[in-house]
Amino acid sequence: MVIFHLIVGLEASGAELMLFRLVSSLPKHKHVIVSLTKIGPVGNRLIESGQTVHALDFKLLTFCGSLHKLWRLIRVYRPDVIQTWMYHSDLLGGILGRAAGVRNVVWNVRNTEIPQRTWSITGLIVRLCALLSHVVPRAIVCCAHSGLEYHAMLGYCQDRMVVIPNGYDVGVAQLSPESKYNIKSLNGIPQATFVVGIVGRFDRLKGFDVFIEAAGLMAERCPNDLVFIMLGRFLDDKNTELSKLIASKGRQAHFKLMGEQKDVAQIMHTFDILCLASRAEGFPNVVAEAMLIKIPCVVTDVGDAALIVNKTGRVVLPGNPEALADALLEFESMHEIQRQQMGRDARERIMINYDIKIVAQRYADLYDWKDK
Repeated sequence: MVIFHLIVGLEASGAELMLFRLVSSLPKHKHVIVSLTKIGPVGNRLIESGQTVHALDFKLLTFCGSLHKLWRLIRVYRPDVIQTWMYHSDLLGGILGRAAGVRNVVWNVRNTEIPQRTWSITGLIVRLCALLSHVVPRAIVCCAHSGLEYHAMLGYCQDRMVVIPNGYDVGVAQLSPESKYNIKSLNGIPQATFVVGIVGRFDRLKGFDVFIEAAGLMAERCPNDLVFIMLGRFLDDKNTELSKLIASKGRQAHFKLMGEQKDVAQIMHTFDILCLASRAEGFPNVVAEAMLIKIPCVVTDVGDAALIVNKTGRVVLPGNPEALADALLEFESMHEIQRQQMGRDARERIMINYDIKIVAQRYADLYDWKDK
């Protein structure tokens, strides 16, 4: 079976990494991966693993030429399935795929709400996709239950929608206590310090202002040593807006801004707790990734975060720094043995419910459809 994946770009973000894991877990199929923009780091990883990758470099001035390239690629590979990822790809890949005679078109919805203003270009594309969802895709995969509910409200064809969550390599090696000790030392973190980590790009929806205020409250009430690690794109000292937030709402001495890192998982091993302070999410990958390395999580009740964490962490309402601080303090005051047990429970939950092998098989079953 030839599966033609169309995605907006191949940067190291949630959808792109899920595509990489999916392709790697379905080796019996031939995969063709097409980026509307650049190859990106995930594209390079796909090429290194032997996959076929194309980049169309879509721009306003080259739109017609890039669209023609996409049409030619579909005609050349004559795929059994066109799997599109995110709204722009859903629209373009869906229309061109059906025009080329491919009926097995599968969309992939990654959000729980329109990521920009309702009447932005993306907002308009979402509305158009809602109309076309009744005739273009054979199936629409949502990575989160909350995403399915929201898009059904927008007018997406609910009969064609199915939830398949993100999947993870549950066989990832666990670091020894000695290795964790060394990672803390390398990053200048005293061993006795309680580490609260937050991961994500600098974006209002990620709730960093709420996290910073909660961290300030926690620092006021906790007599022990604390450090708050902020990890992700633009979470560094060069970000003046972030620095002002910390100066006004937090306690600067307790914050460690590490910016974007290549090996996020390694640094996450220094965390005692992962915090998700978001105002909106779909399926927050970072929560599952933290749980997989035995880090309990405190999350806001957005997207499927509460479903992922279940009883292995704590869930609070979004936009409430007081509640967030209370939940973080609860973990800080726990005996280490109890916290470690919650970490083991968290890992077990991901292994049982979000193993990429099981998730990939659900995609394979969905693709295995005969045109009647």
